[in-house]
Amino acid sequence: MFKSTKSGFTLLELLIVVGIIATLSVALVVVINPAEALKKTRDTQRISDLTTLKKAIAIYSTSVPYPKLAGINNTGCKGTAFGSNWQLDTDHIYYSLPTESGTITGKSLDGVTFTTGGASQVSKANLGKIDGTGWLPINFTTMSGGSPISALPVDPVNTIADLANPKSTDLVYRYICSEQNLTYKLATTLESEAYTVTDNKMSKDGGSNNSYYEAGTGMALMSEESPAPVLVCGSYTVIGPDTLTYGTVLGADGRCWLDRNLGATRVANSLFDTQSYGNYYQWGRGVDGHQIGTSGTTATLSSTDTPGHGNFITTIAGNIDWRSPQNGSLWQGVNGINNPCPTGFRLPTQLEWSTLVSSAGITNDTTAYNSLLKFTLAGFRDYYATLGNYGSVGFYWSSSTNGTDSYDFTFDSSATHTIYGNNRAYGMSVRCIKD
Repeated sequence: MFKSTKSGFTLLELLIVVGIIATLSVALVVVINPAEALKKTRDTQRISDLTTLKKAIAIYSTSVPYPKLAGINNTGCKGTAFGSNWQLDTDHIYYSLPTESGTITGKSLDGVTFTTGGASQVSKANLGKIDGTGWLPINFTTMSGGSPISALPVDPVNTIADLANPKSTDLVYRYICSEQNLTYKLATTLESEAYTVTDNKMSKDGGSNNSYYEAGTGMALMSEESPAPVLVCGSYTVIGPDTLTYGTVLGADGRCWLDRNLGATRVANSLFDTQSYGNYYQWGRGVDGHQIGTSGTTATLSSTDTPGHGNFITTIAGNIDWRSPQNGSLWQGVNGINNPCPTGFRLPTQLEWSTLVSSAGITNDTTAYNSLLKFTLAGFRDYYATLGNYGSVGFYWSSSTNGTDSYDFTFDSSATHTIYGNNRAYGMSVRCIKD
C-alpha cells in the first residue's frame, strides 16, 4: 500500500500568492486607468471631428464661387471686408453648446472681450444641421456635388462650466472666421494626460494658443477685441429720447450735428417743409410731450425741473419762465438736466452757434437752408402757446443763458443773429451737436 505524497498550500504560500495577485491588479489598473482611457477616446474623437470639419470647409470654399463662412455677406465673421478688427454686435464666436444647456451671457469669451454681441448658439434640434442653421453657420447644401458631411459633429462632453465666462478649460467646440480674408479657426480643448502631457497635441497643432487644439487657416483669429471703431459723422444714425431716429451731418464748422430738428420726420427739402419743422421746446424742459405743437396747456408754473405732465406751460408773469424759481443749470452738456438730445449729443452753446454761422456763411434764411444743416422756418410757440412767425423766421435754442433769458440763433429773409436772448417760456426748435 502506497502513501499519498500530495499536500495543500501552506499559509505562507497562500499569502505570497495573494500578494502577487494584488500587486498585478494594481499595476494593471495603473496601466489601463479606465477614466484616462475614456478621456483619451474622447480626445481622439475631438481631433477627428476637427479634421473632418476642416476638410469639409476646404472642399466647400473651393466648390462655391462666393464662400459664405458666416452670414449672407460673411458679416458674422470677425472684422469687415477691409479690416481685421472685431466689429460691435455683428461678429461672433460660434459654440456647439445648445441653447437648452443655457445661454452664454458673458462678454468675455475665451479671452475675447466683447461689448455687444459675442456668442452664437443654436438649439439642440439645429446643432448638427449643415444648411447654415447649425452651430457652424456654413450652408454646405449649396455645393453642386452635395455636402461632404451629413451632420455637424459636436464635442463628446459639450459643456461650459460658467456661462458668464467661457474659457479654454470648457469642453466645447468653437468656430470663428475672418470677413477680410475668409480664413477660419476651429478650436476645442483636450482633456487626457496622454494628449496634454505625454504627447501634448495642443502645442503641436500649429495654432497660436497652447490651451486649445486648433485647426483651420486662420490660427490667430481668436484675439482680443479692438476698441470700438470710431464713428464717422454722416455715416451713422442715433436714436433720441423721443424714440425718433436721426442722421448725422458734418457742419462747415467741422462739428458733427444732427441732420434735422428734434421731432422732425425728415431732413428739410425746402425752407418751408413743415415735416422738417419738428418740435417746440421750452428752454430747459425734457422730452415730456409739451414740445409737440398741439400739446395741451396749463398756466400753473412748475417748481421742479420735471413738471410731471406734457402740457405747455403758459405765463406772462415775472421772468416769463415755465419754472419758478428759475434754474439756469438746465440743458448744460451731454449729462445736463433734461437734455433732450440723443446720447453723446447736446444743445449748442451761443459761441458754437456763432462759429457755425460764420463758418457756413449764414446771413439769412436762404443761406441757412442752403447750409449742410438745412435749417427751416418753424417759427416759435410763444408764452401763450400760440404759433408765431410760422414759415417766416427760424428760432433755435442754445444752452447758454442771458440773465433770466437764454440765447438763441435766429434768422429771417434779411438777417441772422446769435447775440440776443428770449424768454424761457417760449417754445423753439432744437438742433443737437455732438459733444
